[in-house]
Amino acid sequence: MEERFGEMVTIDLKPGGADVAVTEANKKEYVDHVVEYRISKRVKDQFDAFMSGFSELIPQDLVNVFDERELELLIGGMSEIDVYVSPFSRCLIRVLRFYQRDDWTKFTDYRGYEVNDEVIQWFWKCVRSWPAERKSRLLQFATGTSRIPVNGFKDLQGSDGPRRFTIEKAGDPNHLPKSHTCFNRIDLPPYKDYASLEYKLTLAVECVSLSHALMGCLPLIYMSIERLSASDKSR
Repeated sequence: MEERFGEMVTIDLKPGGADVAVTEANKKEYVDHVVEYRISKRVKDQFDAFMSGFSELIPQDLVNVFDERELELLIGGMSEIDVYVSPFSRCLIRVLRFYQRDDWTKFTDYRGYEVNDEVIQWFWKCVRSWPAERKSRLLQFATGTSRIPVNGFKDLQGSDGPRRFTIEKAGDPNHLPKSHTCFNRIDLPPYKDYASLEYKLTLAVECVSLSHALMGCLPLIYMSIERLSASDKSR
């Protein structure tokens, strides 16, 4: 059921779906149909109209070379994100940080860490050393978008409303950082040295882009596996 112009209507997620009860056995199929409807079918007419107009301006073959993250960076550009790392000793950070921190660090929350912890200082030092594109990819890695809100990081939104950028102490130091884009959160393990943090944070951010590129190759990979399996059976 969903509301359309003040009226409740029943939507069949599949032919005869209104007569099929959701059970433990078919709940995954139900969720898959709901996701497909909400993301694709419900807005199909609007999306087709948008794509028709978009394709009149930019041919489809020029867009197909980009994944969704690269296309967002191409259309929206990259914001210049300045990250402050204090050059002063720790005893002065408490006095100076509220006057000299930039927007990103100012509106960042910490769980399990304190702002003065060595790992956090390494994190911002690493980010500050990155070029603009990689900073945007980090923001994309953590929040799902490479764009900063118009009013800055204080207006960063999550899946359930306002959510500040958050760094949580979690994970094994031998593992890569993880992100939770619904909550604008990075799980950052307590690395033992700066080199480890720099290497693994960079790898995590860059591998996200690589994984999206590889997703486009999966159908070909599956097809090759199927052909090899069929070939082995025929021998």
